[in-house]
Amino acid sequence: MKKLFLTLAFSLFFVSLSAASSWECSGDNDCPEGTTCNSATNSCVMTKGKVAEYATITLLAGENSPKSLGSDRIFVKNPADNLVLGQLAVKSYSGDGDGKVYFIKELQADISVYPSSITSKDFKLIYDANGNGAADPSEKVIAENVAEYGMKFEIDQKYQAFKMNQVENLLIVGSFSTDTEISDIAKFNATVRNNYISTSTYSGEGSVAATDPVVFPSFAFEPAKGYFLFSSGSRFPKAPAWKDMNKEHEIMQLKLKALDGANELSAVKIDLYGTSVSFGNGVDRISICTDKNNDGKCDEVIAEASGFAEPQQSVSLQIPAGKLALNEGEETFIVVKADLNFYKDQNTYFYISESGITLKNKQKIAGPTIKTENFKYNCKEDDPDCRLKPEEKQEEGEDSGCSLLFVD
Repeated sequence: MKKLFLTLAFSLFFVSLSAASSWECSGDNDCPEGTTCNSATNSCVMTKGKVAEYATITLLAGENSPKSLGSDRIFVKNPADNLVLGQLAVKSYSGDGDGKVYFIKELQADISVYPSSITSKDFKLIYDANGNGAADPSEKVIAENVAEYGMKFEIDQKYQAFKMNQVENLLIVGSFSTDTEISDIAKFNATVRNNYISTSTYSGEGSVAATDPVVFPSFAFEPAKGYFLFSSGSRFPKAPAWKDMNKEHEIMQLKLKALDGANELSAVKIDLYGTSVSFGNGVDRISICTDKNNDGKCDEVIAEASGFAEPQQSVSLQIPAGKLALNEGEETFIVVKADLNFYKDQNTYFYISESGITLKNKQKIAGPTIKTENFKYNCKEDDPDCRLKPEEKQEEGEDSGCSLLFVD
C-alpha cells in the first residue's frame, strides 16, 4: 500500500524501445500477435506483412469512461476496490495498417490525491475488449503497476499487440481507502498525457499525436456522518443541439442517498443563469420525476411548475410527503425535465446549489452545485429552422402607426 500526496505528479521517463522488453520466448505462445518465436535466439521476431510499418497514435477518453457531468466529482464508498478511474481510448492510424497490428509496450499515468490520508494500491491496466467501460471478470489484466509512486505499466509481452486503424480501449483500475474520517472535499483522479505511451511498429517507434492531456473525473468518498448525498447521476445528459432544443428534455439526473440516518427531500430550487431565458420565456414547464431504473428517464412526475405569471429566474418545487423518503443507506435517482421553447441567441444553464435543497431533517449536503451544460440556441437568422424572437402582438384596434397619403 502506498500513500499519495496532494496533487502528486510524477515525471517518469520511458526506457527506449530498444531497451524495453526483449520478448524472450520458448515457443510461439509466449509471443504477441504478429510475431513468432525464433528458436535460435529464443526471442520473438516480427512477421513482415502482419505488423504495420508505421503508426500514429492518439489518446482520448473512451466513450464509456466514467463521467462527472453536472458535478466535479463522483462519490464512491470507502473503501473503493477495483475502481475504474478511466477508460483510455487508444486510436491508431496507418495507411497500410488494415488487418495489421502495432505494439503498446508501456503506459503511465499521474495520480492526484487529497488529502494524503487516502491510500492506494493494486493499480492495474485491463484490456476492455467489449468497450463498455466496466472491468468484466472475463477481461484480461495486461499489466500491473511497477512504479513505487504513481502508475507505470509494462504490458505483458503476450498482450502487447493491438489492431491498427481502430480504437482499442484500456481501463485504468485501482483501489482506494482511508481510515480517517473525511468530509466531501476529498478527491482523487488520474491523468494520462500524450507522451505517456510507448509504442512500436515494424520500422521502429510509433508516433504519438500532440493532444491535450486526458484528465479523468475526480472521485470522492461518501462522508460517514452528518451528510445527505445530492449529486449528479451517471446518466446526467448533455445539452441538446439547437435544432433539437425546442421540445421536452431530461436536463438533469440526480443521485440521492441518506448517508447518516433516514431523511427525506422536501423541496428543490432550480435556478437559471444565461441570456434572456427565464421560466416563462424559453422554459415553459419544469418537472421533477422519479427514476426507478437509473436509466436517466422520467418514470413518474412528482412535482411540476408551469404557466408562469411573469418571467422568473428560479423556481422552487415542493415534493409531496413520502415521495423521496429514504432509509439510512438507501439511494435513489430522480430526473429533472423541462419543456423548452427558445429563440435565436437565447442561452442558459440550469443549476441547483446547496441552499436550494430542503431536507425534512436538516443535514449538510455532500455534493457541489449541480450545473448543466449551456443550453444554447445558436442558429443563423437565415436558417429556415431558426426560431426568431417573437414580435409583440398588436392589440386589437391599436393604431399601427402607418398611414396612406394621397397626392393629386
